[in-house]
Amino acid sequence: MKKSKILIALVAVITLVTPMLIHAAIAPGATFTATANCGIYEGAVRVSASNATVTSADNFCDRGKQLRATAIAGSAGTASVSFTVIDATDTNAMQLVGNVNIGGTSVTVAAPSNNNGGGGGGTQVQQPSKPQTPQNQQNQQNQQNPQEDVNDERSNNNNLASLAISSGKLTPDFHAETIEYRVELAAAVTSINITASAADAKAKVNGTGTKTLEPGENKFSITVTAENGAVKTYTIVAVVDEKPQVYTKYNGKNLGVVRNVKDIKAPKDFVETTVKLDGKEVKAWKNDAMKITLVYLIDEKTSEKNFYIYDTKKQVVTNIFKPTAILGNNVYLVDIPKELQTMEGFQYGKVKVDTTELMGWTFKDKAFDNYVVIYVMDEAGKMQYYMYEKTQNTLQLYSKAAPVTQDAYEKLVKDLEKTNKMQVICLGVAAVLTVVAIVAVVFAIKLKKQVK
Repeated sequence: MKKSKILIALVAVITLVTPMLIHAAIAPGATFTATANCGIYEGAVRVSASNATVTSADNFCDRGKQLRATAIAGSAGTASVSFTVIDATDTNAMQLVGNVNIGGTSVTVAAPSNNNGGGGGGTQVQQPSKPQTPQNQQNQQNQQNPQEDVNDERSNNNNLASLAISSGKLTPDFHAETIEYRVELAAAVTSINITASAADAKAKVNGTGTKTLEPGENKFSITVTAENGAVKTYTIVAVVDEKPQVYTKYNGKNLGVVRNVKDIKAPKDFVETTVKLDGKEVKAWKNDAMKITLVYLIDEKTSEKNFYIYDTKKQVVTNIFKPTAILGNNVYLVDIPKELQTMEGFQYGKVKVDTTELMGWTFKDKAFDNYVVIYVMDEAGKMQYYMYEKTQNTLQLYSKAAPVTQDAYEKLVKDLEKTNKMQVICLGVAAVLTVVAIVAVVFAIKLKKQVK
């Protein structure tokens, strides 16, 4: 029992320290599946391959989700597929942590061998046994790696004779031994046609044809499979100019509509829609409960990209909209109107709340240096003032009542005690004077009667 527990523990440790899973050997040109776990991360996913061609893959990470990709193995050696979460969000800390590699799968690529003896090569895939007829023996010989079987006369030529595209120019110029190319395309180009031919008539070419383009980088793989199964992959990266085609103005800034939004995750509970901006239809997102519509724009001067609130009736941008998590509160940062920036007893400027920098207020009274006031939108779409206390690192709704320090509180108590004592004395004096007055009146009445 102890040995079993130790073995299970060792397997668990190996799994933790080796995110790239290693599988049994497969033949060149065979299809294999790669997996990785998202864990605590969320974000768009980039899938990378070495000595392999990815044919399909998951493209977004949700917390706890397992990603899968299907790939075709290349030539003899090692083929691998890895997953990277782009602009990953750590869902525990609710903050961006950059690009995070979450692992993948690696396989050994080698033709199946009949050698089942010792000698300790790589792990072999065991095939079901078949009657050893002369035909079966010949089939097994044909599946062996040509580098290991001197009798295999099948061609291993997996070069291209030509590679061309319908728009733009490949860089560098085509050469059979050059496997990576790049082409720059204008913003108006939405598709290209890839053509290629194999140097050997018995080789097969895959990955050609018409390809749809998105603004930014588009990666296409063309594979050549030789007669003996050896695979070579050529890659074309088509870069479509991302320069915006639609512009608008906001706060004196020239903002362009971002065209490449395939990796952009909409804020919570917002769904995709379209709106008219500058007379042209552009992609947008809306939240009917909050009654807010967003567009995704880039600042022409700083190249900073953000969501902006769009007034569908006036067809204009009215404010910036930055989804942010502050101390467990999901809020949205917006530009504060000038008429609200000035408050009596406060200084307006850049402040820091926990780890987030934003615009807000500090008290002019140095006794309240550990307090900060901010103005943000809550999840219901309502603008709210919040007060942040640095010492306890707490955030709560702010009623615009000034905080009170301990010294000020103690002074206030003492002043109230003094005021109460004075009030008692005054009441006592007033009571005495009242009694004296009453006695004087009674005495005067009696005296008046005696005189009569």
